[in-house]
Amino acid sequence: MRLVAGSAAAAPDVILRLLFALFSLTILGALLYMQQSEGDRGELGAGEPVVGEPGYAAIHAELIETGADGHPLYRLDADRIEQPQPQGTILLSAPRLEYEPEQAGNHWILTARHGQLPQDARSADLDGDVHAVGTPSSSNAPMRIDTQQLHLDMTQQLATTSAPVTVDWAGNILHGRGMRADLKRDRLQLAQDVHGVVSR
Repeated sequence: MRLVAGSAAAAPDVILRLLFALFSLTILGALLYMQQSEGDRGELGAGEPVVGEPGYAAIHAELIETGADGHPLYRLDADRIEQPQPQGTILLSAPRLEYEPEQAGNHWILTARHGQLPQDARSADLDGDVHAVGTPSSSNAPMRIDTQQLHLDMTQQLATTSAPVTVDWAGNILHGRGMRADLKRDRLQLAQDVHGVVSR
C-alpha cells in the first residue's frame, strides 16, 4: 500500500520535471535561433553596400581629366559639382568646360546652365543655353555653336545634338536642327531645316 501511495505522489513531480525540461529546451532553442539570425544578418551586412550611402557635393569646384599621354584632356569648372550616389551620375551647375583634344590648336570652351557626367567622366551632356567656341585646326577664325542641348563624347571627339543649332563661323551663320561635329577631323554637319547667311 505504501509503495502504491509513493508512486502516486511521485507522478506529479515527474510531470513537473518533464514540463520544466521541455520549457528550458524551448527557451534554449529560441535563443540559439535568434543568435544565428543576428549572425546571418551581420554577415550579409558586411558584404553588401550600405543603403543610402552618401555621395559628395563641392561648391565652385574644378575637375581635371588627363588623357592617355598625361596631358589635360579637359578642365571643368562649375558652381556646384554633385554626385548624390556613389558610382552614380555627376551633376553640374553652370559648368564651364575647357576641352583640348590631342590635336594641337583644337581648343574648345563650352558653357551651359546644367550638365551631367557619367562615372567615368569620358563624356558630358550639357543642357540649357549651351555655347561652344573653338577654332578648327584648319582655320584661324573661331567658330561658335549655340544650342539648348549638346552631348560631347570626349574620347571620340564628337559633339552631337538633335536640338535646333546656330553656327557662326567668321560671319557665316547657319541655322538647322540636329548636328554632328567631328572635332578631330574638323567636320560639321547639320541634319535638317538648314538655312543661313554667308558673308562676303
